Amino acid sequence: MARPRSNSPKNASFPVIAPLARGLDILRAYRSGDAALQNHEISRRTGIPPSSVSRLTGSLVALGYLSYDPAAQGYRLTPVVLTLSYAFLGGIPLRYRIRPSMQALADEARASVSLGARHQHNMIYLECCKGPSPVPFRFDVGSWLPLCRSAMGWAYLAGLDEADFAGAMDEIKLADEAAWQIARQKIERAREEVATHGFCVSIGEFESGVHTVGVPVRSRPGEPLYALNCGAPAYQLKAEQLVGEIGPRLVWLARSVVQDATPSSAPAASCAI
Repeated sequence: MARPRSNSPKNASFPVIAPLARGLDILRAYRSGDAALQNHEISRRTGIPPSSVSRLTGSLVALGYLSYDPAAQGYRLTPVVLTLSYAFLGGIPLRYRIRPSMQALADEARASVSLGARHQHNMIYLECCKGPSPVPFRFDVGSWLPLCRSAMGWAYLAGLDEADFAGAMDEIKLADEAAWQIARQKIERAREEVATHGFCVSIGEFESGVHTVGVPVRSRPGEPLYALNCGAPAYQLKAEQLVGEIGPRLVWLARSVVQDATPSSAPAASCAI
């Protein structure tokens, strides 16, 4: 899946240095599974003119972020790019506290359990735990989901206070007015589910044949809002199990982080939507 681009800064009061922005767009153009990309492909993905791409890739090679592959006649990312994500992820203690419980749930449900944060109109995976499954889960750290079409995104929006929620809804409407009405209905439905049950569900709504549940999570006052999700193929994770077992378990997991404790057993509570 392609990385989300940042076509417009969140805070427009800061001037944007065009060459820097274009260089970062080139690094974001790489997708999971890409090896080397030639300049024309980078230009196609980013919209940057080929002549500018050639100069920018040369600079990124000089800085150590790209390396040139003569056999492929293209450019590869280097391990240096990992230093940026390492510094960022290392600044989120929540990942380390919550991971054991995430993995336990993933193993038990034979599902994928992930922690995500918002970036503009997407939710980006910060942690991903995968349980045993005959079908490999394709999402991992760095993968992203649309904010307004996924259970993780809905859960995040449901966790916002009124002012931030209103602002986020305005941004979603401006980004895609054609899809606004449907998006608004699903977001408001999910918000009601979270208010009532603590979680929201997606029964094949983001991806056909995949069931997912989402929960907002904030570990301590003043820390950023995140969201958890748990998902698996529909034949593996039935809707009844999602609502009656996995949803309450994910809520318990989120609350255990708030309490800065990890209970030894999951709750027996169940509910229905």
